[in-house]
Amino acid sequence: ETFAEVKCRIEAATGVPPDKQRLLCNGRERKDGKETLASAGVGAKSKMMLMLAPGYSMPAAAPAPEACEAPEVPDSEEAEAVELEGELPGALAADQASMQSVLVRQGRNRYRVRVPQGLKEATFGNLADFLAAQMLPPGIPPSELRLISKGKTASRDDRLGDDASKEMSVMLLFREGFHVAAEGARWMAEKADELAKVEAKLASLSKRVEANFSDAETSLQLAEVSDFIETLLQSVDSVRVNSMKLPLMQELQERATKANERLQELRKTIRF
Repeated sequence: ETFAEVKCRIEAATGVPPDKQRLLCNGRERKDGKETLASAGVGAKSKMMLMLAPGYSMPAAAPAPEACEAPEVPDSEEAEAVELEGELPGALAADQASMQSVLVRQGRNRYRVRVPQGLKEATFGNLADFLAAQMLPPGIPPSELRLISKGKTASRDDRLGDDASKEMSVMLLFREGFHVAAEGARWMAEKADELAKVEAKLASLSKRVEANFSDAETSLQLAEVSDFIETLLQSVDSVRVNSMKLPLMQELQERATKANERLQELRKTIRF
């Protein structure tokens, strides 16, 4: 194992990018990502110290999402490991003696993807598109996937490999900000459910006001509805979601705006 691979593991666990990590062992910093642990004298009982690059601070830990709500691949000790197999679209290359494949590692999860056209023809963009469409939970766009090969982040246009490789291994991470967007999606889903209840309450209050049955309790409930809607409208612009969720966020904002307009109408006509 190389120090570049160690840094990738640290990034998966902490969110700190490899270029912001400084690994020290045996009295010196290990800057060469290709250097192996064995050549550096690192054994089973050796210790390494992680320091951060000047000016960089440790990112806040993202809360672990529930499997039913989050569009994120679970990676906790309690979650069951995922093992899936698939095949990229394409015909078997005429000059290819056997099927080549890519093993994608994401935490404890494993995704084995066969590449009939050959590693030299398929790109990391093809692989990311296939993973997002066929293997990962719905809602994760390919643009949020970060594929690590040989210690470096691969670009979409990079070829997967060469003729000499029968199988290659790739590490899957999510790009910076993905956890924030996932948390935003959960917030949006929760607020959409709460808004549905507020809309139902507003409809009920409307009937009371229109029937001249308003009283102090009616005013109190309208005030509670107003507090919720005002907070929601103030928050919706600051919550981050990925581009696929933007239409849903806009719909939430429009519903809250309509509810607020109805609320203001009721306040003008209320009498008790």
